[in-house]
Amino acid sequence: MMRKLGFDYQNGQIVRERKMTVTGRWVLVVRGQSGVGKTTLAKEVYSKIRHLFEGCSFLENVRDNFEQKRAVSLQKKLIRDLKRGECPEVESSTEGTTVIKHLFQNNRVLIVLDDVDDFEQIEPLAKELTWFGPGSTIILTTTKEDVYKVRKSEEQDIFYEHEHEVKLMDEKHAFELFRECAFGKNDLLKDHEKMSKEIISAVDYLPFAIDFVGRSLYAESEKEWERTLGELKVKLIDKVKKRLLVNYELLSYEAKQVFLDIACFFTGVEKTMPCYMWAARGLGKGVEELKKKSFLKIKEEKEFWMQGQLISLGREIVEEENHDNPTKRSRLWDYKDVQKILREKKGIYRVISLRVASNFKRVDGEVFHHLSNLRFLELDKVDIEGNPDNILPNLEWLDWRGCQEKSKLFAFDMEDLVILNLSSSSVQLSLKDWEQLMEKARSLKVLNLKDCTWINASLEFPASRHLKCLILEGCLYLKPNETISNFENLVSLNMKHCKWVKYLPQALCSMKALKELLIDGTTIAKLQFEEGSLPALEVLSACECKALREVTDSIGLLKSLRKLALRSCNQLNTLPHVFGELILLQKMDLSYTSIDELPSCVKNCNKLQVLKMARTFLKRFPEAIEHLEELKELDFTNCRNLSGLCDVTRLISLKILRLKGTNNAEVFPRDKAQLSLHILEVDHDVTKQTQTSQKNSCVSKHKRKRDEE
Repeated sequence: MMRKLGFDYQNGQIVRERKMTVTGRWVLVVRGQSGVGKTTLAKEVYSKIRHLFEGCSFLENVRDNFEQKRAVSLQKKLIRDLKRGECPEVESSTEGTTVIKHLFQNNRVLIVLDDVDDFEQIEPLAKELTWFGPGSTIILTTTKEDVYKVRKSEEQDIFYEHEHEVKLMDEKHAFELFRECAFGKNDLLKDHEKMSKEIISAVDYLPFAIDFVGRSLYAESEKEWERTLGELKVKLIDKVKKRLLVNYELLSYEAKQVFLDIACFFTGVEKTMPCYMWAARGLGKGVEELKKKSFLKIKEEKEFWMQGQLISLGREIVEEENHDNPTKRSRLWDYKDVQKILREKKGIYRVISLRVASNFKRVDGEVFHHLSNLRFLELDKVDIEGNPDNILPNLEWLDWRGCQEKSKLFAFDMEDLVILNLSSSSVQLSLKDWEQLMEKARSLKVLNLKDCTWINASLEFPASRHLKCLILEGCLYLKPNETISNFENLVSLNMKHCKWVKYLPQALCSMKALKELLIDGTTIAKLQFEEGSLPALEVLSACECKALREVTDSIGLLKSLRKLALRSCNQLNTLPHVFGELILLQKMDLSYTSIDELPSCVKNCNKLQVLKMARTFLKRFPEAIEHLEELKELDFTNCRNLSGLCDVTRLISLKILRLKGTNNAEVFPRDKAQLSLHILEVDHDVTKQTQTSQKNSCVSKHKRKRDEE
């Protein structure tokens, strides 16, 4: 891809310069106009030099995350990445800055801050280079000049600053990129060659636009090609925005509505809740269409990801519904625009989605009587004044974090309500209140009670055949009881960090529809399942369960299980010899446990794609996995006791192999000729030993290849 983008030379030059300055602290600013390929270049450099560092983090869409008030989330991700999954409690941006400032002073780290346009976005994450150890590197991508200036705190420190301007592609590389996107591995049809060059010219050789238009034309008819080219010529597009608008206009009504919702409110948000809302509105097919047309990606954590230009495009489309008067727009998220409609009150019926940030503190309840078409409302620790009644009859999503008054909650018309988020709320509801709420909200699919500390052992849940997702994370005093089985069609149950959850309730046996069970951070001591229970369960996550000592043979009953996460259960030292019965298992994370051996029956888990056992007591490379042909990722980082040859030659799908910290050259694979690894992490000393003893080894070939680059 880099060769097609024309970045080979620049990329190699940057990598060589960085390798020559391993002692000083280093800043690389990758600058260029929107769509020119800055993020692509940053990712390539990141992948080529990450092995030089003790910790690495790639933070995407920094600007957008700050606009969404997600600075703390970025700080947590940065800490987790650099600490390889570990993160202390961070409640505020100030606290996060303090943690970062003191935690990594002696660590050589690599950090990429993607899409920044102001130093204020950098300050909480990497204000001073001296927050990080010698040899550290920060890479920024930006459209602006002078977004970062090296701040030298100590005279004796060595600092390097390099700015790389990413320029437009030439015709040759642009054509190669378009051909790959539009035809894949298929041959370019002769009658498409001329149109291909015309399309490339029409989008001004911008890589993102070429990639976007090319992928949208993949496997399309010649008529569709001609129509798209005609649109591009008519629009006389000279900016990426105009290129993207052409493709936006080709979307269905459903996809357009979903696109605007994501751009304005849901980038970086887990997909489950928004999808329930769109399905209720008849927009369910919009997500798949956006994915197909390259408007949207779903990340591994099931979060929505959208390219920064597309986010800007969506928001500008909404703003242009009425540029001068925000009260005439469909979606409002900006503080000043929201302030205007809350002040004017009347004539605001066009608004369908509204975010009221915590800056407001309180809102006059009268305003909601004029928002009759509102479908999405977010109130972040905002109080409602007055005595409103039966408000917002079309509301589908109520996100009221920090709700305090029961009477105000029941003032909402909940007939069409699909999602109710009451996280961090102090409002206390009795069984009678719950019954009334469920009676009002008969369409409710998601109930989020995260961090509602008032919920205790006496809480009883009323029956509901509609609820699909129940979030009880952080309800510290919750003790699960049999009434949880009243949600007979529940698909996802989240009881993370519920400290009083010491066992799996018997009620789970009757939950035939449950697909996801999250019990991370609980005090559960044993994983025990009854015959016939949880037949549909696909995801079981019990990370950081410090009391967990035993996974019983009954786990073999979970025939539908696809993901098992037991990370940081440090009391767990053995696994039962029934894992071979989990024939659908795809991902297993046993990192930071006390396990020293994988049962041989794991060889029957033919669907396994990811196995993580970082910092375990594993003694020998597990022979049981040597024939798992679908295995893509292996992580044995910091397995200090690991010995025996790491024979991965038969793992034909393996792309990621992490052996750093094993301190044993013996485990290093001798022959990787048949492999196509994307990421290989090993200790420098180990590769040095192996190179000395194995002149023709794959390691030396890999090193020579890197040096040539």
